[in-house]
Amino acid sequence: MPGVPDALADPILKRFPLRRHRIPIGARSLSVVLPDDRAWLREGSWAPAVVRGKEPPYWVRVWPAAVALARQLARAGELDGAKVLDLGCGVGLPGIEATALGAAVCFADREPDALAFARWNARHQPTCRHEVTVQQVDWSLGAVSGNHELVLLSDVSYHRSNHAPLHRQLERTLSDDGCVLHADPMRELSSRFLSELGERYQLATRVVPTHHQGRRTPVRLAVAARDADRLEHWLDRLNWPSMDRGDAPIPSAS
Repeated sequence: MPGVPDALADPILKRFPLRRHRIPIGARSLSVVLPDDRAWLREGSWAPAVVRGKEPPYWVRVWPAAVALARQLARAGELDGAKVLDLGCGVGLPGIEATALGAAVCFADREPDALAFARWNARHQPTCRHEVTVQQVDWSLGAVSGNHELVLLSDVSYHRSNHAPLHRQLERTLSDDGCVLHADPMRELSSRFLSELGERYQLATRVVPTHHQGRRTPVRLAVAARDADRLEHWLDRLNWPSMDRGDAPIPSAS
């Protein structure tokens, strides 16, 4: 896997202090080059934009929900040729893992720098066999294009204002036979989103303890599909534990 010296050849990535991360995913480590978020945040070049009302640069970090989602994908073993959308991807760890498993991945985010890191890391996975694309779009306002079998939602339902746009994007981009894989660290507003999702789709949920950077975080995973047969198909494909299937209530934040 290429490392920091290779990433410095990219005109966008080289603007950041860089660091290689090796993140345990299943029986192996996923190697990615990302901004050294501590160094970049210390520099403070992002602060004036935040003062003007822009959202802080959450995208530079790998969050526990993204790690848990990537590890669930790893349980599938392979996603050869599957059309995957990583929506609101940030640096795109779940989509990068999907690429490593053989999927054709589209990353969508409003931050062009985040998309540059997601695309670079995905294309440099040794097992990348299919097209990697990006869409720079504010999905809360605009529309993501394409038809996808698997839509990844990693900790994007934390604002109530995101819920209606997320439902709209799923209606536009999720194929009839597809599924949604959602991850969040047990947020109350995400519980509301999943309740709404359960009114439109068949749903299975489970909570996984996620170890990342020396911390243990409970992360809720949910799989949603348009009917019970499609849900069962995807639960099988994702190697979802049998004990966490069926009509279980949505685990709520406490």
